[in-house]
Amino acid sequence: MIGLQEKIYIAWKNREPPSPATKTLGITIKRLGKGHAWLEMHVDETLHNLSGTMHGGVMGDIADAAMGIALATTLKPGEDFTTIEMKMSFLRPHITGILRAEGNLAKRGRRVAFAEAVLTNAKREVIAKSTGTCLLLKA
Repeated sequence: MIGLQEKIYIAWKNREPPSPATKTLGITIKRLGKGHAWLEMHVDETLHNLSGTMHGGVMGDIADAAMGIALATTLKPGEDFTTIEMKMSFLRPHITGILRAEGNLAKRGRRVAFAEAVLTNAKREVIAKSTGTCLLLKA
C-alpha cells in the first residue's frame, strides 16, 4: 500500500494536484522538503467574495494544504493525520494573481503535530498567516 508521503512526492514529481480539492482550486506543489511545502495558485474573480477580494475560506484551503503537505512529508508508511484545529489571521486583501503558501512543520510529537503557513503575493507581501494542529493516526 502506498503511503501519504509517497503520494505527495509522486504528485509533485508528476506535476499533478495531490488531491481532488487542490485540483479544483488549481493549487500546485512547487517545492517540497522534509517538514516543508511550497504551494501556489492563481487567483481570479471566480474566487472572490462579495467585497471583490479573495474569499477567506479559499485562503484557508491553500493554508491547510500547505500545512498538511508539510506534515505529510514526515509520515511513515501506515501513518495518517487529520486537522483538529486551524487559525487564520488575514493581514491584507488579495485580489488577483499568484498566491503562494509556505507550510512548515513546527513540532511533531507521537500523537499531535503543529504546523504553520504564510501566504504571500507576487510582491512577497504577507497576505495571511495560519497555524494548525493535527492528530496523527494509524492508516
